[in-house]
Amino acid sequence: MQNPWTALPQIGPYVLASDAPFLHAFNARAAEKHRYDTSLFPEPFFGSLEAPVVVLNLNPGWSPDDAAVHAQPTFAAMSRSSLAHQLKPYPFLHLQPTGDTPGGRWWRQRTRELASDVGFDWVAHRIACIQFAPYHSSEYHVGSPLLPSQEYNFFLVRQAMARGAEVVVMRSINLWLSVVPELASYNRLHRGSNPRAPFLSRGNLKAAYNTVAGRLRSAA
Repeated sequence: MQNPWTALPQIGPYVLASDAPFLHAFNARAAEKHRYDTSLFPEPFFGSLEAPVVVLNLNPGWSPDDAAVHAQPTFAAMSRSSLAHQLKPYPFLHLQPTGDTPGGRWWRQRTRELASDVGFDWVAHRIACIQFAPYHSSEYHVGSPLLPSQEYNFFLVRQAMARGAEVVVMRSINLWLSVVPELASYNRLHRGSNPRAPFLSRGNLKAAYNTVAGRLRSAA
């Protein structure tokens, strides 16, 4: 399936043409906390296409610090490389050795225990994230429309299953099952015990933590 994100406009608003009618109609009626911020680079996924561990999240959040970060040429270039699956040497956009961003702080917190156990480099290189929705908002709304671009994300989930990746649902299992129903019978599917605090930790993943850490170690 062709990656639609290489066609992202060169200047804002950063919305794919196929998504624009649905997104604009939703934003026109949505409360402020649910509106998608199209001045920011979308983040439908990040990480290697060959990652042995894939986490499924809801959508990128929003911080008042995001605008300044996304306006930086270096971050903009990294975002576009990530959207094209070409970000190197660290393919996970928000797990870079240097730099301080809202997304980076969020992901470092949630992967801290894994990084301590298997090493930051292997977490940053061998975990991928696929978002359910690609655009930033303070809160996701269940009435958000399904967008044409999301089909590519669902395709990436199926590709991860086909290669036998460990798939960890961080949030919104029912939404994911509604679009990729075969996840329900996938024998490498894992869920955290607290979707409101989706840490990749022993406390949240329970026995699955050792499975996830083991896959990262074997990849290393």
